[in-house]
Amino acid sequence: MKWIWVRHGETEMNRQGRYLGHLDPPLNEHGRQQARNLRAIVQQWQPTKVYSSDLLRCVQTAEIVGSPLRVETSTALRELNFGTWDGRRYDELMQTDGPTLTAWIDDPFTLAPPGGETLLKLGKRVDDWVAGMLAASRSDDVALVVTHGGPLRWLLSHWLYGDARRFWEAPGVAHGGGVIIRWDGQRWGQPQMLEEG
Repeated sequence: MKWIWVRHGETEMNRQGRYLGHLDPPLNEHGRQQARNLRAIVQQWQPTKVYSSDLLRCVQTAEIVGSPLRVETSTALRELNFGTWDGRRYDELMQTDGPTLTAWIDDPFTLAPPGGETLLKLGKRVDDWVAGMLAASRSDDVALVVTHGGPLRWLLSHWLYGDARRFWEAPGVAHGGGVIIRWDGQRWGQPQMLEEG
C-alpha cells in the first residue's frame, strides 16, 4: 500500500505565525495555489482513496488535490488542540504565559496547553486511526491523507522512527507539502518528501 500524507495549504493565521489547532479558518489564495501545485505532483500516483481531517483547511486541500474522489473526513486527523493558545502567536504567549509555554515545549507529551490536549492524546487518536486503516487496506490501495503538522510529525516519529519522543526531531512538512510512504504489510519504507506546492 502507498500512503501520500499531505499537510494542508496555508491559511491567513498560518501566514501570521499563529498557533492553529481546532480553529477552522479556510485556505488563503496562496494555500489554494499550493494545493493546485501539489495536485499536479500527487496525481501521478493515482490515489484510490482520499482521507482528511474534518477541519476546513484540510477538506479544501483534499478536495483540490484528490479531485474527483470523494473525501472521507475524520476528527482523529485533527491538529493538536491548543486550547486557549489557539490563534495566538508564540511571542504573545511568551509575554502572557511564558513559563507554561516553555514547560509545554519541553514536555508536550504529558503537559497540555490550558484547555487543550497533550501530544500523547493526539498520538493515541492518530495511532488508532492509522492502525484501523492498515488493518482494512489492500496492497494496491493508494491513500491520500490530508492532515496537519502535528499528526504528520507524530506519524514520522512514532510509526517510522519507532520513537514518539523524537517528535521535534522528525522533519517538518511545509504547508502544501507531503511525504510518500510505502507499507508492505509488515513495515514502512523510507519516506519520500514531496516539495512544497
